[in-house]
Amino acid sequence: MKKWILIIIGMIIATMVIGNLNSENSNIIEDERTYNKSWRTPIKDEFLKIGKLMLANGIKGCGEYHVKEVTEGEYVIACTQDGKNWNYYVSWPNNNKIYRTNEEMESKLTPPR
Repeated sequence: MKKWILIIIGMIIATMVIGNLNSENSNIIEDERTYNKSWRTPIKDEFLKIGKLMLANGIKGCGEYHVKEVTEGEYVIACTQDGKNWNYYVSWPNNNKIYRTNEEMESKLTPPR
């Protein structure tokens, strides 16, 4: 009986882990306006807020970055160290949240230049 309970608990945990992995991989902004908007240089306090958020999350090597404001307070960020290779992030500076975009979203974004 204990063996079956452990098996069932293991299956529940495995299902939860797989569900979390799938939800993390679906972090893509579907709104096409996000991909069609032009990149711009951060303005006013955006530069400071986004820069602090990136540093606080260990994101280094962004000698240059550009933004697209998706909704008020939500940004897509293009970051480069060499002007050729770009990394993309989605951030909410007012909530201190940032994550790297997944490959699907990255494939839809074009570099700022």
